Amino acid sequence: MNFSFFIALVFAFQSLYAIPLLEQFKQAGYLEMCDKNHGAVAFDALYVHFDALIEFLQTNPVWAQKLYIAKERFIRSHDRNYYSTDFFGFYDESERAGRNQISFYYSTHFHAFICYHYPEFNHVPEIIRFFEACLEIQKPYGNLFNEAAAELGLETIFSSQYGHPPILLKVIKYLPSYVATKPHYDGTAFSLFLDSTDNQSLLLSSYKSSFTVDDFSPALRKFSRDDNQNSILLIPGVLLTEFSIYPTPHIVTQSGHIRHATIAFAMRPEYISQKNDFAPLPNFTRPAQ
Repeated sequence: MNFSFFIALVFAFQSLYAIPLLEQFKQAGYLEMCDKNHGAVAFDALYVHFDALIEFLQTNPVWAQKLYIAKERFIRSHDRNYYSTDFFGFYDESERAGRNQISFYYSTHFHAFICYHYPEFNHVPEIIRFFEACLEIQKPYGNLFNEAAAELGLETIFSSQYGHPPILLKVIKYLPSYVATKPHYDGTAFSLFLDSTDNQSLLLSSYKSSFTVDDFSPALRKFSRDDNQNSILLIPGVLLTEFSIYPTPHIVTQSGHIRHATIAFAMRPEYISQKNDFAPLPNFTRPAQ
């Protein structure tokens, strides 16, 4: 673990907020931290690789189909159970009205699976460069998720043969015609908003028994997106509900221009999701600010 990041993490949990993490989630819905591992330079490079991957897959449908087949094979493998989800790989919703976004769900096991079972992917620069960039970005955050779980008294929720939390890294490109009409809860233990080229478009609310549109607002950030540091937000997802920790609903609003974002999802190994009834979320019709 990068020492400067460890210091920032301890500072965030113990000093910057003079209240426990659980209370921080209840009051604000999120915890902000300063990430000195990756700043705008690293994420802007990741988005260059992502745009190159998008162009390659959209203009080479045979390779897009190969990647889809690899994903389908992976979700039938034992390693899929470590993540307790079927969300992996490339999702092109650029032509889907309202959605108008393109995303990739990356994991280290999916990366290794593809490189081993489909060695031809290792010779496609657009694919392998993106995978390698995701791998580098993801590295520090397993320790952060472990620290957050320990702070909440949940040291064992990530226990597995691998010794670290299962992490999905989601990289997203929002197109100008993207529209979101309703907030959502993440199906994760924790979600970590690592970067966005438009932080003001992310609106959140702490959990309540009922919601209105006016409950949602941008995070109050003490840190900024600079070349060598970033403001990151940690929120709880639905997979902590059994511990009376309720998820933070959020929405990315329409802005009319292209944006990129990166989120790290901490999942729960070998976990079967329970059905929960959460507070209904409002239709979101307020125009972008």
